[in-house]
Amino acid sequence: MNTPHPTRDLAAFAAELKTSDIPEPVLWKARQLFAGYIATTVTAVREEPARILQRFAAAMGGGSAGVVGTALSVAPPWAALVNGSMGHMAEMDDTHRGTMSHPGDSIWAAALAVADDTTGAEEFLAAAIVGYEVSLRIGEAVMPDHYRRGWHTSGTIMAFGAAVTAARLLGLDAHRTAWALGTAAAQASGNFAHLTERAMTKDFNCGHAAKCGVVAALLAREGFSGPTDALENVKGFMTLYGGEVFPERLTAGLGQTWRISDVAHKPYSACRHIHASLDALQDILVRKNLGSDDIEHVTARIFKTGAKFVDDPQPWTEGKGLQGARFSAQFNLAVLILHGQDGLRNMMESELTLKALQDPAIREVMKRVEVVADDELEANFPHQWSSVVEVRTRAGALEDKRVDYPLGEPEFPMTDEQLRSKFDKLVALAGWSSTKSQLVWDGICRRDQSLAMETVRKAIFNS
Repeated sequence: MNTPHPTRDLAAFAAELKTSDIPEPVLWKARQLFAGYIATTVTAVREEPARILQRFAAAMGGGSAGVVGTALSVAPPWAALVNGSMGHMAEMDDTHRGTMSHPGDSIWAAALAVADDTTGAEEFLAAAIVGYEVSLRIGEAVMPDHYRRGWHTSGTIMAFGAAVTAARLLGLDAHRTAWALGTAAAQASGNFAHLTERAMTKDFNCGHAAKCGVVAALLAREGFSGPTDALENVKGFMTLYGGEVFPERLTAGLGQTWRISDVAHKPYSACRHIHASLDALQDILVRKNLGSDDIEHVTARIFKTGAKFVDDPQPWTEGKGLQGARFSAQFNLAVLILHGQDGLRNMMESELTLKALQDPAIREVMKRVEVVADDELEANFPHQWSSVVEVRTRAGALEDKRVDYPLGEPEFPMTDEQLRSKFDKLVALAGWSSTKSQLVWDGICRRDQSLAMETVRKAIFNS
């Protein structure tokens, strides 16, 4: 379906979708993603950027919306800003390959900002689902040129996801939801200038998108109009932010195919562009029973766009902090070589990560790791996030492995047990007891009951 009014069509879909028309696997995926968002957000509460944002929000005055992992209540836009930003900090958030984005940070932050104690579980999930659906379709319509131009999709397209999520929960009709999309388009922003210095704006982009969406929906509720053709207008989003665009992707299969099903979970606290290399190297290490002393050199060939993000042989440079570690392929591959997958999982803990950055043994192994930007692998971007890892041993052997879909992608999903283990580890880092962890996990992901909104909200806003 390629209609002349895609902005209005997406708004109508978001406002009018019946919860009874959402397939059960889609609802279940939403619950898993919500649990993942809560876990990765609460573990970031004490990080420096999070504390700065919390102080800022508190200074803006009180309100009805809670900040995850705290007892702080502020106005909904500021809660969305803080919660959306914190969701991205630990680099454990969900990812979407086709748009190179982290949708859950902004969508769940917007949902929590405007939901209240009267919000039903099914409607809460439905609002988030339409947020995923609308934003990811908009992103796909401008990819890959949008990303290659330097736009941070988690900041740009997620303003739309946050807007329709909030609009749905506020009970807006299709016309006012289109207004919200128009006002979100006027605010959509976020670029990758932060990469060079590993600046805090990386996380801010996700929170800003959540805030923009909430503001857009709240304004629309009051009668503030926005252009109802904000996507397709000749001076609108696709023209200004796109390059080569694909407007047919906005509505093709709408209500029949579900973009949320394409969203992935991360097993490691590292930029997603590194994960295929980690899986490939792990396969070689296990298959050939290799240790650090057996390895002379490792070459990680990564699709060109991704390699530009993660080729960093000196992540400990002053000012980079945790982001230095989380965005360095050399660092993460060295940790895997020395400490295995358990060592990688330990990098979820900020103090251990900062300590590992100073470890002479890890730095020494990093000297044997090379990242190559591969033009051939780039040909399949963004549909595949491919890597080929080559290991040359001291014995003279050459081993290689290609991975197109890292663990957590729909083609190679994490199991329920792996997702639960990740959840438990992250919330434990936030200081949650095993009892509380069990309570919240069951409240979200217990298959024989619906989402227990009251239980979850009480737990996450009074940590």
